[in-house]
Amino acid sequence: MVNETLKYQIPGAVWSLELPSAAVAKLTAHAQRRWWSKESVGQLYSANVQPDIIRIDAVTKLQSSWSSHTRVRLDIPSVNRERAHFFQNGLHCLGFWHSHPEPVPSPSQEDITMAANHAFAGRDLFSGIVFVIVGTAPAPDGLGVWVHDGTKLWQATPVRIV
Repeated sequence: MVNETLKYQIPGAVWSLELPSAAVAKLTAHAQRRWWSKESVGQLYSANVQPDIIRIDAVTKLQSSWSSHTRVRLDIPSVNRERAHFFQNGLHCLGFWHSHPEPVPSPSQEDITMAANHAFAGRDLFSGIVFVIVGTAPAPDGLGVWVHDGTKLWQATPVRIV
């Protein structure tokens, strides 16, 4: 397990994404390491979305409306309530995370469509949605990080472990 901050760069972006060790620990705690485990889902929040390095300040776990070993469905009313609560406390939603039962995760077509729909819906408010998938391998290999801009899914690459 990584006890350090991870930093990711999105191709062509002037900003990078920072996952502090506490965020990495919270995400990797939801890895599906058992055959019976179900996918988990949550949201990612930041207190400041303006700097060159955007830090994940909070990772939440949402109650899903339905989940299985290989799929999860968001409960949109819960998503909206949580976002409103965190926004009142000065945190902005950057996007979603969910788990996959594979060592090095990659998004399914359903994942890509969901990210595209959310990014497109929020295009007037933000330039993209962060999308993290938690695999079963230890971080950083077991964390897949992407940003969807409403048109394309961009894979972020780890640039260094701080």
